[in-house]
Amino acid sequence: MRTFFYGTILFITQIVLPLLALFNKKLKQFYLGRKGILTDLKHKLSDNTSPIIWVHCSSVGEFEQGLPVIEKLKQSYKGWKVLVTFFSPSGYEAVNNELIDFKFYLPLDTASNAKEFIDSMDPKMALFVKYEFWHNYLKELKKREVLVFSVSSIFRPTQIFFKPFGKWNRRILKSFSYFMVQDDRSLVLLDSIGLKNASVTGDTRFDRVLKIKEDPTRFPEIEAFCQHKKVFIVGSLRPEDDTVVFELVKTHPELKFIIAPHEITEKHMLKIEQATESNIRHSSLKDTDNNRHVLIIDSIGKLSRLYRLADFAYVGGGFSDGIHNILEPAVYSIPVFFGNKYYLKFKEAVDLASLDGAFPVKNAMQISDVLNKLGDAEHLQQTKKSIENYVNTNRGAAEKVVRLIEKTVEK
Repeated sequence: MRTFFYGTILFITQIVLPLLALFNKKLKQFYLGRKGILTDLKHKLSDNTSPIIWVHCSSVGEFEQGLPVIEKLKQSYKGWKVLVTFFSPSGYEAVNNELIDFKFYLPLDTASNAKEFIDSMDPKMALFVKYEFWHNYLKELKKREVLVFSVSSIFRPTQIFFKPFGKWNRRILKSFSYFMVQDDRSLVLLDSIGLKNASVTGDTRFDRVLKIKEDPTRFPEIEAFCQHKKVFIVGSLRPEDDTVVFELVKTHPELKFIIAPHEITEKHMLKIEQATESNIRHSSLKDTDNNRHVLIIDSIGKLSRLYRLADFAYVGGGFSDGIHNILEPAVYSIPVFFGNKYYLKFKEAVDLASLDGAFPVKNAMQISDVLNKLGDAEHLQQTKKSIENYVNTNRGAAEKVVRLIEKTVEK
């Protein structure tokens, strides 16, 4: 019954999506990106004779999480091709990486799409990163006896898999050959529903941010803007974070602020400019602007490497639907702030908060109070050391994942 209901919803979605796309920019990208995707897939794979590893990621964050694993798989399975699919336009549009051989949107999860997509691709193994569980794709892969791995997945008791009415959803999980989970709680939860094909490997994002830290990329014009002052970087700013951040900027003229919005829209950029004084966009930055108080980053792809310039960071999303990647600043041993409404489902946020390396806040005053305490050099050094130890302790997840994949393949 639920399979029929699920299929009906997807059928209706396919019908109404072209109409909805006329009125919504994101839905338009979602629709147009998938238009003709199966024909495009067949064409691009027509000459391929190499075995394919299929990696599915919801968006750019999950791709970053999967990238250390892809890198090691390329070393272990030389000559194999990696095909990456994305659910969201933001992931598909943002990601270009030399380790990827093929990149596509994931067609809607209908039974016919799943069959045709996997027919054309014929993967030898499949990896689904973190939260991705698509019924028909997983069912089709299991039918063909393709090895399917859930990488860096994390489970919570509130998820439907662990509810009395979650039988249909639990059946989806049985399609996986192996789960590489982030923590012990996830392992216990899977065991509670009879799934013992799992191991704790940790979070591969730690490996990714440590690799980014080694990247020699520099931004001399932004370093000049900082003028050897204390720098507070606001990353992935959402509109819901604006009130806190704008008040913080007003009350701390002694700091240099670098603000990177989550989405680069003219509307949000103008709002930031109107709410802060003495600001300049990065695209307009000149040597004569180095006395400005606020630098607004108006292009994508820089943030994770900019954090090395920061003394403190605020990561957006905590007042909307969940914080963005706090490990990107944490890898530089930077105290991190974020909104206190939606962070508890993020293990790294809870862990770092317990170590006084990260701080969930409800307003700018709370940030100021913490900054005052961190003004004590010894206190700041202890905080930075705690963050550094936490990040280093959690490295190596990608190696564990690939070792388990190799072991499963050899069986």
